[in-house]
Amino acid sequence: MHKLILTTVISLCIASSALGQGIRGTIKTDEGETLPFASIYVKRVGTGTSSNLDGFYELRLPAGTYEVVFQYMGYATKVSTVTIGSNFETINVSMSPQVINLTTVTVTGKSEDPSYTIMRKAIAKAKYHLVQYDNYSAEVYMKGTGEVTKVPWILRRQFEKEGIDTSQVYTSESVSEIYFERPNTFKEKVISVRASGQDNDNANPNAYINSSFYQPEVVGAVSPLSPRAFSYYKFEYQGSFMERGFEINKIKVTPRSKGDDVFEGEIYIREDFWNIHSLDVRTSLMGFKVRVQQIFAPIQDEIWMPVTQQFEFSGSIFGLAGKFSYLASVSNYKVTKNEELDASVILVDEKIEAAPEEIESIKSKNVEEGVKEVFKEDKQVSRKQFRKLMREYEKQEKEEQEERNLVSDYSYRVDSLAAKKDSIYWATRRPVPLTDKEIRGYQRDDSTYVAEKEQAEADSSRLKNGERFKMTDLIGGGYYKLGERLRFHYPGFISNFGYNTVEGWNLDLTGNFHWRNDTTTRLRIVPFIRYGFASERFYGKLETVFGIGKREQRNTFRVSGGKYIAQFNPGSIDPFINTAYSLLAKKNYMRIYEKTYARASFARRFKYRHVVSASAEWASRSELFNNTTYSFFDREGRDFRSNLPLNNEVFPGGFQDSKAFITNIAIRTQPWIKFRKFNGRLIPIRDASPEFRLRYRKGWEGTFGSEVDFDHLELGMKAEFDLGVRAKIDFDATAGKFFGDPDLLFMDFKHFQGNRLSFAPLKVVGGYRLLDYYQYSTAQEYASIFSHIRFRKLFFTQLPMLRYSGIKENLFVNYLTTPTSDDYIEVGYTIDNIFRIFRLEFVQSFQGGKAREFGVRIGVASIFGDD
Repeated sequence: MHKLILTTVISLCIASSALGQGIRGTIKTDEGETLPFASIYVKRVGTGTSSNLDGFYELRLPAGTYEVVFQYMGYATKVSTVTIGSNFETINVSMSPQVINLTTVTVTGKSEDPSYTIMRKAIAKAKYHLVQYDNYSAEVYMKGTGEVTKVPWILRRQFEKEGIDTSQVYTSESVSEIYFERPNTFKEKVISVRASGQDNDNANPNAYINSSFYQPEVVGAVSPLSPRAFSYYKFEYQGSFMERGFEINKIKVTPRSKGDDVFEGEIYIREDFWNIHSLDVRTSLMGFKVRVQQIFAPIQDEIWMPVTQQFEFSGSIFGLAGKFSYLASVSNYKVTKNEELDASVILVDEKIEAAPEEIESIKSKNVEEGVKEVFKEDKQVSRKQFRKLMREYEKQEKEEQEERNLVSDYSYRVDSLAAKKDSIYWATRRPVPLTDKEIRGYQRDDSTYVAEKEQAEADSSRLKNGERFKMTDLIGGGYYKLGERLRFHYPGFISNFGYNTVEGWNLDLTGNFHWRNDTTTRLRIVPFIRYGFASERFYGKLETVFGIGKREQRNTFRVSGGKYIAQFNPGSIDPFINTAYSLLAKKNYMRIYEKTYARASFARRFKYRHVVSASAEWASRSELFNNTTYSFFDREGRDFRSNLPLNNEVFPGGFQDSKAFITNIAIRTQPWIKFRKFNGRLIPIRDASPEFRLRYRKGWEGTFGSEVDFDHLELGMKAEFDLGVRAKIDFDATAGKFFGDPDLLFMDFKHFQGNRLSFAPLKVVGGYRLLDYYQYSTAQEYASIFSHIRFRKLFFTQLPMLRYSGIKENLFVNYLTTPTSDDYIEVGYTIDNIFRIFRLEFVQSFQGGKAREFGVRIGVASIFGDD
């Protein structure tokens, strides 16, 4: 029976192949070498394909006569006229190296390389090429191939033991329908996806092709067509050639400073129209090498768009090296032209040519009249005026948007049947034939892929729907479904077991009840029970959070209360880190007190731009004392310190039990923030606008028995901005003051993010490296400033080899002034992105203008600490 089914399937495949029609063949050089990933495009029907690694291609076409264009980077384009009947026509192509005509150019005195006038015109017209169509749709076939190229000896044996074959090639394929509409709407629907050795059902392989080199940046790197390009690149004219009646200029692109965020390679520009013909450039991203190749073709009139794109990523981490290549073949373009614009405009580079008469409408920013005048037949315009017109045209278009601060609106979905297409479907839909090695990879992995997929779906279902309680869950935790909308998550007690000198060993048990009605209403209830084995005290509290409204306009209500422990400097020391230092190094940095409290707060978010919050808390605070001196190692001459914080403004000694009623009002705003939208969800781009903060706290004496009386006002600002082309600075400043004669306890002081550990704070701004946790906390005026500068190159990174490895060098300066801090300053130097994971900081502190302390801190790479 199985043989009969197999025979039937094979017969159907053969029949399907026999009924097909189109062209197929191989593409080789004149010397007989195969040309992988060559572009084959048929303008008449707007479709095309690419050759595979063996140089073989196949393109299905209806019967008729077609002009087929064969392109390959560095080789002369070939155009063949083909008549197709009811079968496949074999068209084998032999391609010759492109002959570049290099005009003899002598650059003397103030003369410049001819590439610069070409690039000035191409840069001036970059925005035009982004707005010359109203919308387009297309189909994208994306194939990714990944392989391990090097395995360190320490891992090789482990891989062999686990049965991992590092010689095999993993392949993923997808077919997507895409749609773009100016100015920033992009839709993608994945209609089929397949992978060998992995589950890519939710992959988005087309994300790499959604950028354009006409934009100022491409995935964070400066485009050679950016308005800032001449600050980043040197250009060199390498000749030209004729193709289909057009002159194509070859320009060499060389970074002024090699490394991340810049490209190096060749870009080909079409004369007179100044659009991209093709490009082959390389860059690096955090030490990983990236290569991009694109071939453009005329889609409609003078609208050229990419038809074949290649992306190659390679690199290593801890000696394990790999390479992954993507091939994107774009076909079935349907373009709606922007009728307001015309390609016939003649650009004049006024730097080397006589400038035409200025167009008054452009000068006066009359966009409508400017467009009418400029796009007349054979109308000459200076590149500067043309750039200004396109800039104003784009600006006016954005102002007409309903959401002016929306950078992109991206919609992405995967068809429910995308991963269920069989091999027969792929054989008829795949535009780029598989190689023998890729076919064997699919055959090898099909059975294990199905089994692993079923297991993964079962695991996903269990996580979604919850699981039954098991006794082992008491230790490791679990996730449970208690109803249609109610879930309970219990993390287990292992992760909540700790140690401090007040409670000794302590167990902090918690669980999370989460109820969700829809995307706009949710409730979270979190109970906590804690017991200290040395203090022999139980604690408990309950926290509730209720949110209503869409994410960007959400109202959040919080109510909590109970009897628990709290840090004097909240959040300054992680309990796990304090546990490790107490047990291993006999250092207890965390200082805690007991608090019986009730707290209520409200926060309202206004489209991410503004957040207004208010809170009120009543608390009875009590002093706690050390109850144990246990440590794993008895350090001679080292004892645990008292649980009472030492501070320059507080007299030595404890504090009496005290009641306090404190209110807090805060406003946080980012007035110029921009957004991205993904599947209808608004996502803020935080670094697009500085953040301003205002906070007012008040202690109310006599209210509910409160014994504190103070007024505390605080202002803050956080920003990120560029220092030219060489560096980027992160900045965070806070200043505040307690007015009058404040009466308060130490926990009500303004505290600062100190650090006495060997670890650097996660965020590069917002925390000191060597400052004591409690010494300079204040109840008077203060100012705190953090600055961090990220350089493209500084000392050692002047060497390209280090920049290509991903290593970064940064500097930071932190400052604190309080009545007792004596102008505390930290100056630091950072080697960042070591092994793409770590950063090493060398810090020197100063006080009163004199050197105080030197320290070394280690932390995770700054990229992981970015907001």
